[in-house]
Amino acid sequence: MDQDLYHILQQLQQQIIELQHENQSLKEALSNIKPVNIENINYKIQELHVKELKGTLNIGLTGEAHLDDMETIIDEIQQDGIQQQHQTQDEPE
Repeated sequence: MDQDLYHILQQLQQQIIELQHENQSLKEALSNIKPVNIENINYKIQELHVKELKGTLNIGLTGEAHLDDMETIIDEIQQDGIQQQHQTQDEPE
């Protein structure tokens, strides 16, 4: 009975050691992954041609973003919209 318990404890100890090694290698692999940096996102909604609208059209960003990055993107989109309005107003009818 004592030998069975000792054998089970040895197996558990070996499993713990293996899991520690696996955990360490996963941490190293995770630290070697380089983050993705998206410099610029341009949406050309005016180029969409819709014949029949059914359902939902989701246009936006997914994932995590810093507040400063989001403010910059929103400012760029607003500036593009203002420039397009001025161009539309300047065109002769």
